[in-house]
Amino acid sequence: MAQDFAKKKKAGSTPGKKKPVRSATRNNNAEISNHWSWYFSGLFSGLLLCVIGYVALTQLNDGTTISDVVDSIQDSGNNENNPGTHLEFYEYLPQAEVEVNVVPVEIASSAVESEANQINYLLQAGSFLDPNDAEALRARLILMNLDTRIQPHPLSGRTWYRVQSGPFLGRKAVEAAENIMIENNIDPIRMRIPVP
Repeated sequence: MAQDFAKKKKAGSTPGKKKPVRSATRNNNAEISNHWSWYFSGLFSGLLLCVIGYVALTQLNDGTTISDVVDSIQDSGNNENNPGTHLEFYEYLPQAEVEVNVVPVEIASSAVESEANQINYLLQAGSFLDPNDAEALRARLILMNLDTRIQPHPLSGRTWYRVQSGPFLGRKAVEAAENIMIENNIDPIRMRIPVP
């Protein structure tokens, strides 16, 4: 048969009287003094170790000081007869130099520059599905004094609205426009237009 041990009475206890509950008290003064004693003992230990280290570094075993050791190292570095500091690569490198016959080739820089200046460029500032977004970017670019248009482009059954600026004749003009866009947090894509 099951018994309920929770309700079982303790032997020798009376049901009406309860023991008085003692509140937990701590000795706050002892706790505070204990923390300070640990703090000061650690501080004192650290200072003692610093003093011992300083004395050990300033006085070596044979009585010489660190300044004596530094002076002796500097004196040995000034001695040219010291075989430990002789570096041979200063003598080897000039002898290892190889001379090559190079034929200079002149590049017609004016022809290259004229070809680069004849190339037309477009800058695409963005491509949007929503024509209102494309119009907002076009307005921003117009305020930057850039000639801008929106070019609709069908792709995969949808119409993308590309915001393009230009055309720009030559690299200098397109780089100036790119710098304006980059300063205004727009990452343009440079596109070449074939010259007819």
